Amino acid sequence: MIAPFNFAPIPKIVFGTGKLHALPGLIAPHGKSVALVTGKRSFTRSSHWNKLQQQLEDAKISWKHIVIDREPSPAMIDENVSILSETDINAVVAIGGGSVLDAGKAISGMLCEQGSVKEYLEGIGHKAPSGNKKPYISIPTTAGTGAEATKNAVISQVGPSGFKKSVRHDRYVPDIALVDPELMLKCPKSITAQSGMDAFTQLLESYLSTNANPMTDALAVDGIRNIRDGLEGAVYDGENISFREKMAYASLLSGITLANAGLGTVHGFASSIGGYFDIPHGLVCARMMEPVNRMTVEKLQIMDSDGISQKKYARIGKLFSIDKNKSDDYYIDLLLEIITHWPATFPLKRLAEYGVKSMDFTRIIAATSNKNNPVALENHELESALQDAL
Repeated sequence: MIAPFNFAPIPKIVFGTGKLHALPGLIAPHGKSVALVTGKRSFTRSSHWNKLQQQLEDAKISWKHIVIDREPSPAMIDENVSILSETDINAVVAIGGGSVLDAGKAISGMLCEQGSVKEYLEGIGHKAPSGNKKPYISIPTTAGTGAEATKNAVISQVGPSGFKKSVRHDRYVPDIALVDPELMLKCPKSITAQSGMDAFTQLLESYLSTNANPMTDALAVDGIRNIRDGLEGAVYDGENISFREKMAYASLLSGITLANAGLGTVHGFASSIGGYFDIPHGLVCARMMEPVNRMTVEKLQIMDSDGISQKKYARIGKLFSIDKNKSDDYYIDLLLEIITHWPATFPLKRLAEYGVKSMDFTRIIAATSNKNNPVALENHELESALQDAL
C-alpha cells in the first residue's frame, strides 16, 4: 500500500552543458527588461558574463544589474526591491550560488508585496505572502543548495539576536530552472566541497525524513548515486565536465526532495548556527553531518533496530559498496565512514575557526529544530554533536 502524499510543483527545468545560451529566448515571453541578479565576482569575471551581455543586447533585452555579495539580509532585499520598484522590469533572473538564488527569489516576490521582507519571514513576521511575484528564472553556478527548485528563500540576519528564516510560498518556485554545469567548472575546491556536502546532506535527510514519500525516495537515491560518482571528482578535478554534470544534477534533485520531504537535524543546526555566526551554510552541513547521523543511528539501534530508517541507512551505504552481499550493519557503518572521511579530507574549516565556542552551545541548541529527523535527539546529544564539530 502506498500512503497518501502531496508533491509540490517544480520549475520548468532546462538542464545541460552550454544551455546558458538559451536564456534570452527564455526571457523573451516575459518582456524585454529584467533584473539580473549575480554575485560580486565569480560569474561577472568569467567569459560567460561578456557572452551573456552580448546575447541580451542582440535580443534587445535591457537589464538592471543587482549584486549580492553575501547571504541576503532583510535590509539587502528591501534596498534592492526599492531600487527595482522604480523601474519597469518584467522578470527577475538570478545567476549564482545559493545566496544569489535566494535573493533573486525573495526580490521577485517582494516586488509584489508591501512592507519589508522581514514581515513575511516564517517565525519572525506576521504577514503571509500573497504568492504574487515577477516571473523568475534561477540559474545556479554552484552545486549545493538546490534553490533553483524550491519555494523558499532563506534570509539571514547575523549577530547575537540573529536568525536564518525563510519567506515561502508555493508560487515562489522559479518559473524556470536553467542548470548549466559549464558555469561550475571554475568553482573553487572549498566551495565545491561545501556545496557538495550540502547537497549530499539534503538528499540523505530528505530520504530519511519522517515526511518522505515514494517519489522523494526515488529521487534522493538517484541523487546520492550521482554524489557518489561526482563529488570527489568535482572537488579534485573540477574542470572535468562529467563530474560537474553529476553534481549539478544531484543538487537539482536535492532541491526537489527537500521541498517535498523536508530536512532534519543537520539543517536545524545550519539554520541556528548560521543565524549567530557568519559561516558558510554548506560548511555547517559538512561538519554536522557525521555526528548527527552517528548519534541518530546509535539511537535507532536501541529504539527501532529493525525499522524502516535503519533499512534506509543500509540502502544508502550499499550504494557505496562494491560487495552487495554484506549485512545491513556493514552498509550503515560504511555510510558513516564516508561522511566522516569526506569532511576530514576536503578543504573544509572547522566551526571553531568561525568563532563558535562551547559557551554558545546552549543558545544554538535552543534554536535548533529536530523536525523530520528519524528519531529525536536530546539536548545532551545535540551538545555532543556540536563538540565533535568544533
